[in-house]
Amino acid sequence: MSLSTLDGSLHRGCGGRYALQTETVTMRLSGMAAEVTREFYRCEKCGHEQRTIEQRDAAEKSATEHIRAEHDLLAPKAIRQLRESLGLTVAQFAELIYGTPKGIVDGWEKGKYLQNREADALIRSLADRETLEKRAAKAGVNLPVVETAPVPTA
Repeated sequence: MSLSTLDGSLHRGCGGRYALQTETVTMRLSGMAAEVTREFYRCEKCGHEQRTIEQRDAAEKSATEHIRAEHDLLAPKAIRQLRESLGLTVAQFAELIYGTPKGIVDGWEKGKYLQNREADALIRSLADRETLEKRAAKAGVNLPVVETAPVPTA
């Protein structure tokens, strides 16, 4: 259902008309909260409220952006770039993060899910080679061999 289909449309329950409204709400995601303004439709006669899929998605996206900025969480692109720079598959990366389901890691990389602060800190810690090697040994993940340039001889 698109955003324009409800504005002015008839509420079959009471015969009133829907009108676009906004409200400020606190949304919680991954144990963190953000105050956002979201749109919805309200019947002017009986007060029945209706939200479209687009309105729900827009509110969640806004909350995610606020939380990510407020808590300085890695952006989806940065998570993917870190994983790729380490030469790891999504499944390997997921194992390093205490066996997180690979679908969740994939969701973080695509912006579908928001990592919490603890997961974000763990993801960031993997940029340190020593930490990465310790986590890999603990998780049973074989890391790709890091190629180093040969040292020139005189």
